[in-house]
Amino acid sequence: MAFPDDRLDDGERVALHSRPHWWLCLRPAGALLLVAAATGFAAAVLRLQTWAPYAWALLGALGLVAAARWSVLPIARWRCTHLVVTSTRLLARDGIAATRAVEIPVDRVDAVRVTARPVERLLGAGTLLVDAVGERYAFTDVPAVERVQARLHREVGRSVERARSTHLERLRGTGRSLAERAIRDRAAGEPATRDRMAGWGTARAVPERTAS
Repeated sequence: MAFPDDRLDDGERVALHSRPHWWLCLRPAGALLLVAAATGFAAAVLRLQTWAPYAWALLGALGLVAAARWSVLPIARWRCTHLVVTSTRLLARDGIAATRAVEIPVDRVDAVRVTARPVERLLGAGTLLVDAVGERYAFTDVPAVERVQARLHREVGRSVERARSTHLERLRGTGRSLAERAIRDRAAGEPATRDRMAGWGTARAVPERTAS
């Protein structure tokens, strides 16, 4: 499932969308198998009792509650957890009913590092460490964490280039405004100069005196 577009700003694009590593789903899957095995074993033990139907109903209800608590909810939480790198932000969201979110502008990112234990390296996972605005953020169980690091570095570099281009364009605009103002000021001063030159043209010649 792609990251919802209504969470993005105008002109913002998704560069990378990831969820926690799939190995986090192994424990909920194992819990589901364990609950099913325990429920089936208890039902087999109680099958010869006269009140077995009532016990089976109770076991079924308990099994559903246990499966929801230790299997369905963790997988749903994993499904609702997002790590997204966009052209302007690093987003991390998790939670089913109540959503927790972290948003870091890419132009505020100072450093991006990766740590991984031997088991995580074997599984292709790791922890992404992001230093931004004087704080450190740690995102654990990130799959293909080095690829996420490279993509975040790329977006940070693009953000720096955009800021530099905007600054240069602002400087060019300021230079053009100053040049246009100078041209207007010069054009406004030309009529007075022409008037003074016209006055010079009407001056009469003074006869030259000769020594007697």
